[in-house]
Amino acid sequence: MLGTAGSGKTLLTRTLKEWFDARNLDVLTLNLDPGVKRLPYNPDIDARDYIDINEVIDAHNLGPNGAMIASMDLLAGKIKDIRDEIEYLGPEYLLVDTPGQMELFAYRTSGRLISSVIAEESQSTSVFLIDPFLALTPEGFASVLLLSVSVAFQLLIGQIVAISKDDLIEEEQKKLLNKWFDSPETLITDIYNKEKLSMTQQLGLSIIELLEKFKVTGDLFSISSHTGYNIDTLVGMIERHWGVKDDFYE
Repeated sequence: MLGTAGSGKTLLTRTLKEWFDARNLDVLTLNLDPGVKRLPYNPDIDARDYIDINEVIDAHNLGPNGAMIASMDLLAGKIKDIRDEIEYLGPEYLLVDTPGQMELFAYRTSGRLISSVIAEESQSTSVFLIDPFLALTPEGFASVLLLSVSVAFQLLIGQIVAISKDDLIEEEQKKLLNKWFDSPETLITDIYNKEKLSMTQQLGLSIIELLEKFKVTGDLFSISSHTGYNIDTLVGMIERHWGVKDDFYE
């Protein structure tokens, strides 16, 4: 589960866990956030069992952000142990909940190492959640899509993009987001109409090029971890994604 802070990664982990449990499927959860205080589910494998962030703070006299960076680096040194625990438990499905501050995971060497070891010799897919409230403008939507492509490039794991919090956004906004995703030219047009700046136009052209090259998700769709809306669709897309070979991720 990937996405910006507050996009709904942890709630989606809980909802997917409940979905698999309801169908008597063998599923485990892995929490990779050593700094999280509370979770809405009980993780089967927990980074907090390997790294105590309070000890990191005391030992190195760090603030919260520095302690999270140090903790993720320390966790990377424990990843073989975590992998051994996964293999011992041997689940059919593993749901991986990543840290709230995505940049601490996706853009550091430790994050890429952790994800690669967990995904080793298994079919893996990332779900990148778009917080709709960060995508209410064409510029905001473009920025989030660029972020999703950047994260896919960093982690080299196949990616599905979904809009979270379906229960909180208006139908017209959902239609607009789908229009921008399906037809990048309309996104550029809306950017041009709002602000005629050469830099913005160049960015718009780059967005079209990136979307055409790296769009691997099919149609954009919205989900709700609170109501369960489209969770079936998400699981179906994940399983279909495992059967698709994409040269970008080789």
